[in-house]
Parts: sequence; structure tokens; C-alpha cells
Amino acid sequence: MEDVFDLTGTPPQGWMHALFGAGPYAEDVGRCVPGPPAPPVVAVPLPEGGEFAYRLVTVGSWSAPDDPIAVYDDTGLRAPEPPLSEQEKSWLPRRAERRSGAAVRRPRQPDGR
Repeated sequence: MEDVFDLTGTPPQGWMHALFGAGPYAEDVGRCVPGPPAPPVVAVPLPEGGEFAYRLVTVGSWSAPDDPIAVYDDTGLRAPEPPLSEQEKSWLPRRAERRSGAAVRRPRQPDGR
């Protein structure tokens, strides 16, 4: 996501103001997110690697209904993908064969051969 800020009170076209709980964007004033509608999750890349995720809590307005403000709660570091089970690992070579075209299967005949 681009770093878009607005301190004039009117965000750029296609963007809306946002407030963020804790995390890397907690102190940002005027930060905008794409919208409306506001994205349900905003992922922020961290300098040390990985991402910090914010979850949309609500969208409202303090002054004008045509100037919505997205409010995000910090959910913290995104969990890594769970490791593959042994069964899932066994599928990987078959998938690679299919993609490379090495495994060509003929359709079964009506008599089961």
C-alpha cells in the first residue's frame, strides 16, 4: 500500500482517512487507505522483515457523512503459514510432475483397463 497522507481535511480521490491502534502506524496523523470501501485488513511491511496486520473495526464520521474514517485495531504480526502435513508433502512431487507434463495419464477404458 502506498504511503498517502492528508492534512487538509480532504483525502485524495479514491482514498479515505484512517486511524490505527498501536503498531507502526499508531502515531500517524492524516494517513489514508484506499476506499471507500475500506480494506478489511491492512498489512504493513516491517523494516526487520515480515508484516504487521491491522483489522478494520468500524467506519464512521465525526463531521460529514461524505468523509468516512476507517478505524483499525492492531492484530500484530501475521502468523506464518502452518507447516505442511506429511500427507501434503507427499502430494508435492505429483503436483510438480503434472505441471511439467511428465505424468500423462490415459483415460480408463469402459472395461476398467
